[in-house]
Amino acid sequence: MRRMRDWRSAGKAVVLMAALAALPPAAYADFKVKLPDPEPGELELETIGNYGRSGNPATNNEQSFVHEIEYGVNNFWKTGLEFETGREPGPGNHFKFNQITWENWLVFGERGQYWLDPALFIEYGHATLAHTPDEIKFGPLLRKEIGPTINTVNLFLAKEIGQFAGSGRMSFSYAWETRIATGWVVEPGFQAYGEPGPFGHFAPISEQDHRVGPQLFGAIHQFGPGTLKFNAGVLFGLTPATPRQTFRWQAEYEIHF
Repeated sequence: MRRMRDWRSAGKAVVLMAALAALPPAAYADFKVKLPDPEPGELELETIGNYGRSGNPATNNEQSFVHEIEYGVNNFWKTGLEFETGREPGPGNHFKFNQITWENWLVFGERGQYWLDPALFIEYGHATLAHTPDEIKFGPLLRKEIGPTINTVNLFLAKEIGQFAGSGRMSFSYAWETRIATGWVVEPGFQAYGEPGPFGHFAPISEQDHRVGPQLFGAIHQFGPGTLKFNAGVLFGLTPATPRQTFRWQAEYEIHF
């Protein structure tokens, strides 16, 4: 019976996702792999940052700093509010507060209940800059544990909406994380991120954004009333359109009520 309810919820979410796709895209606001976990009753305070550098002035000095607050409402739904600031790469650009985003995780089942752990992620971003479109992003979050590895992939479509939206296609992006569960305080792994371009009409490979690199993951339990989790590392650009190195970090403090 529980499984039937889960798949009914999944069907509703797919219908919602199809409706969003009919709306009239966006670069990474943060380098973060989103996990398919609702964490009911848990409040999360999170900060994510990155700095990209390159020998090419056009891809140098990329910066992003994002602050989030998230709450697990129940076993199916987690929601959050995100404040995005950043600087586009290249000379003459400035640091700006550019978007407020409402995030939602719809989780179909408990961890390990199915062959893989599925969830649907949907967010609405409201631009804070003049003459800038709002956006909607959505897609599946999938996790599979194989041996000592924990593998998570995010597959997203994004669409500009509102008065200043372009008329282009939905853009596609992905994020991948593999973490090796060693039981150590700090565990190794890697992450990969990419933005090939408009879905079905990808840009030439030299114009696509692809990055991959090693990461370290850790957690400190009973850190005050909650748990402090963190991960950080470097991503190496694989194409000319990408900064040569992107240094990224993420820290979150979790309090369970």
